[in-house]
Amino acid sequence: MNKNIEQSEGLERLQAALAARSVMRSWAEGAELIELVQAAYHAGWLDQLRGDTTAEELATLNGVSVEQVSNVLTVLTSAGVVQAKAASFCLSTTFDALVSGVSGFDMTVPLDAVNLARGQAGQAVQPTDRRRGLDGEQALVLARDWGVRPTIGAQQLYGLIYQALPEYRDRLEQGGPLLDVGSGVGGALLTTLTLFDKLHAVGVEIVPEIAAETRRRAQDAGVADRLEVRAIDARALDEESAFTVSYWAQPFFSTSARAATIATIFRALQPGGLLLMQELFPPLATQDEPSIRAQLDQLFYRQQNASYGLSAETLATETGEAGFQDTQIVTSPLGRLVLARKPGH
Repeated sequence: MNKNIEQSEGLERLQAALAARSVMRSWAEGAELIELVQAAYHAGWLDQLRGDTTAEELATLNGVSVEQVSNVLTVLTSAGVVQAKAASFCLSTTFDALVSGVSGFDMTVPLDAVNLARGQAGQAVQPTDRRRGLDGEQALVLARDWGVRPTIGAQQLYGLIYQALPEYRDRLEQGGPLLDVGSGVGGALLTTLTLFDKLHAVGVEIVPEIAAETRRRAQDAGVADRLEVRAIDARALDEESAFTVSYWAQPFFSTSARAATIATIFRALQPGGLLLMQELFPPLATQDEPSIRAQLDQLFYRQQNASYGLSAETLATETGEAGFQDTQIVTSPLGRLVLARKPGH
C-alpha cells in the first residue's frame, strides 16, 4: 500500500516538476527574443531589413548561409519584428520606426533598459544593506527609456495633453516661468519649450549625468537660451513665489523625499500657481488581475524606494495635505493627470 502511495506521489511530483519547467521555458521565450533582436541589431541585420531584402541578400552581406538567415527570419517574423512578403523581408512598421530613430527613440534605448531591469531583478533577494542602487550611468539609462525627444510626434502628443489643460496651457503661452521637478532627460520639458516660444523654464534633476544629457538635448532642440538646468536635489530649491506653473515627475521620487519636495514646490509657486502631476502607474489594487509586467515594475521601483502605483486620488490628497486647493483629476492621452492650485490671487 505504502509503495503504491509512494509511486503515485513520485509520479505527481515528476509531473509537477515538468509543469514548472514548462512555465520557465515560457518565461525564457522573451529573454531569448531580446538576445536575438539585440544580436541582429548589433550585427547590422535590422538596418539592412529597413528596405525589402531577400534571405540570399542578407546572407551575402553578412557572410553566413541562407539557411542560417532563414532560421533567424522565421523567428523574427513570428515575433512581429519582421514581415514577410512574396519574395523578400522587411522590418514591421513598428520596428522600422524604432530602428530608424526618426521618432527620437531608437533601438538602443529599450535594449539598455531591459538589461538594466534584468540586473536589478537579480538583486531583489539581497539584504537591503547589500543592494546596489542605480549609479549615474544606470539612472541615465532609465531616464532615456522614459524621455522622448522633442520631435513632431512628441509635439503633437503634448499638444493634445495641453488641450485638456487650458489654464495651464495659457500660462505656458504667456511665458511661465515653468518649474520642472525631476526633469529626466527633458522629454516633456524640452517638447513643451518647443511648443511655446515665449516660455522660460528651470529644470531640476538630481543626477548630474542626466542633467548633462538634458543640457545637450536642449542645445540640439534650440531652446537652451530659455532653460536653466540645475543638477541639485529638488528640496534644495530656495525660490519663493517665482513660478506660475510646475510639473513634478513624482513617480521617480523616493517615498522619504515626497513631503519635502512638494513643500518646496508649493513655496516656489506664485499665489494661484498650478502644479501638474501624472498618475504614471495605476495602483495594482485597482486591476482585476495585475500583469506580471506590472508586478515586476513595482518590484523595480520599490527597490529604488519609490512610491509605486499612487492613484490620482492619492496624489490629490497629497496636494491637499501640502496646502494646495481646487484639485482636479483630468483625463488625457497620457492617462490621468492631477492639477492643483496654490491659494491666492
